Amino acid sequence: MISKFINREEELKYLELEWRNTPSLVIIYGIRRIGKTRLIEKFIEGKPAFKYTFPDANKKIQLNEFKEKMSRYFNEPLILKIETDSWHDILSLLSDKITGKTCIVLDEFTYAIKSDGKIVSDIQRVWDEKLSKKNVMLILCGSLLGLMKKKVLSKTSPLYGRRTRDLLIQELSFLDSTKFFRNFNYAVEAYLLVGGIPEYLLVARKHSTIKQLVEQEFLNRNGYFYREPYFLLFQQVKEFKTYFSILQAIAFGNTKPTEIANFTGMETRKIFPYLETLMEIGVIKRETPVIGKEKRGVYKLKNKAVNTWFNIVYKNREEIERGTAIFNQNQVNTLLGREFEEACIELVGKNLQLPFKPEKTGRWWLKDLEIDVVALNQKERKIAFIEVKWKEVNEKEALKILRDLEEKAKKVSWNLNNRKEYYGIITKRASSSTKEKLVEKEYLIWDLKDIKKLR
Repeated sequence: MISKFINREEELKYLELEWRNTPSLVIIYGIRRIGKTRLIEKFIEGKPAFKYTFPDANKKIQLNEFKEKMSRYFNEPLILKIETDSWHDILSLLSDKITGKTCIVLDEFTYAIKSDGKIVSDIQRVWDEKLSKKNVMLILCGSLLGLMKKKVLSKTSPLYGRRTRDLLIQELSFLDSTKFFRNFNYAVEAYLLVGGIPEYLLVARKHSTIKQLVEQEFLNRNGYFYREPYFLLFQQVKEFKTYFSILQAIAFGNTKPTEIANFTGMETRKIFPYLETLMEIGVIKRETPVIGKEKRGVYKLKNKAVNTWFNIVYKNREEIERGTAIFNQNQVNTLLGREFEEACIELVGKNLQLPFKPEKTGRWWLKDLEIDVVALNQKERKIAFIEVKWKEVNEKEALKILRDLEEKAKKVSWNLNNRKEYYGIITKRASSSTKEKLVEKEYLIWDLKDIKKLR
């Protein structure tokens, strides 16, 4: 368990709002291990609450467990003797038994839908007939995003128009993720390899160096992440091999639909539904240039642990099975460098102090030119161009990087000849004298010491 509850203030704020305005029906959804249950447990602390977590089992087992939970909650053994195979009956009884203000939580609700799709209609009927007339907050929480969107959130769902709030639980931010760790430098590296999923961060927290983390959790048959992509996909999709091949294509640098299709041997037009599903379940994302045409978008792995798996585990799986896999620092550094660029887009957009407030932040590319981070403010016509380097840089190196950046910026077609430009660099380390000299030349510069101060 997480010893300290980190972030989620926004989600808790909205849950408290719904609690103050009962009756309310709240839908909480997000990928597995993202922290949904932990959020709910934090929210119901000190509140009268009936919470049931559906197992991935058949309807009969679920109903029997539900009756056992009700029997203990209301201290009524006779509930166990009720003979019914109807969720409507049992949920109606639950509603009848509740007297005061109560939060009802049905966790892992998608397992119930898998066993009996009719449960959504049953809940709709019980809500309309009884719960919506009581001082009750009903929370439905699920991890299978496709089912949640289709059966619970869509316009065709029996619950459409009844929910008062829906919360999609996202990964923790870069800075919030580092709060899981005492050592900030290790925290940064761990985040870059596993991302902002709380359970992943808890695994990384068991170690103190990246070498330990990679050797024990990735390059080991018994490691936590060794089979993680398989677990992730098996629960969410049916055509496992096709989805796996698409992820493999993207991980190996095939980021355009035509490239992905060629790699997998599929027709390009048939690849898009699979890409949409992978985006829906949070494994990949589509990225477009911060300035430029939408059609130039590319697909990238969003789940950092999956990206690490393809770059480290998949390429060494035979050695791992034999127990001879060796930690490769250069391989890991290359991966850290790429992911640091991604993290810095978030930092520039949300955390780092720029001479203006960015309205839009992202990567820019055109043919063979690329700028790691571009931030802009349309109203003020101000734009910042920033390069990211996962290494220590001295003044000479930094100035060369910045002058090259100035040349590339000339190709960015945005308010040319009528904009205020800023140039900067984010690096792993830079000496105080290097920073001072660059600032004197009106450049922006940050390193991990500066980022640590933002936590």
